[in-house]
Amino acid sequence: MAELARVLGGGIVKGSVVLLSGDPGIGKSTILLQICNSIKSELKILYVSGEESSVQIKLRAKRLGVNGDNVTVMTETDTQYICEYITSQKPDLVMIDSIQTLQIAELSSSAGSIVQVRESTNMLLRTSKSLEIPIFIVGHVNKGGDIAGPKVLEHIVDTVLYFEGERNQSYRILRAIKNRFGSTNEIGVFEMTEKGLQE
Repeated sequence: MAELARVLGGGIVKGSVVLLSGDPGIGKSTILLQICNSIKSELKILYVSGEESSVQIKLRAKRLGVNGDNVTVMTETDTQYICEYITSQKPDLVMIDSIQTLQIAELSSSAGSIVQVRESTNMLLRTSKSLEIPIFIVGHVNKGGDIAGPKVLEHIVDTVLYFEGERNQSYRILRAIKNRFGSTNEIGVFEMTEKGLQE
């Protein structure tokens, strides 16, 4: 996906943690599934969903024309278990949809709280860096326009991408608010169609 690669500064960097944020329903999960389709089939992708069942994901992937032979779908919200699975299976790319659904059992606070979101992100970051596996993390935006949970998330990750547009209009803009590996001056333009996002 040339539009996404340009916004990222040339493509996905090994061991990078990318936060993809935006309003609910704007197309964050859609773009993740389409990334799965555009990456070479010899690369293994782990798609972790805490929001949808594997059946729901499969139906959406089918509608988008995504061939998921190289994609493993995991419906899990335990951050520790997810990191252990990543360590043992060593996929080439991991997608977390979304960080607000994950939790670490030892922490007493509920999923989506500032503590859970921050510590889950830190655990994923350590796993990513130690194994040089890039991770995309979806973070929802609250009514105030901030990434739900803490602003602190933006400081932890390497890249923050913001997906914006009006839900009742078809155009979507992808922009980098922070990027350790490239410029923040680029934008990607997409159109939301029945078959997903078109560049």
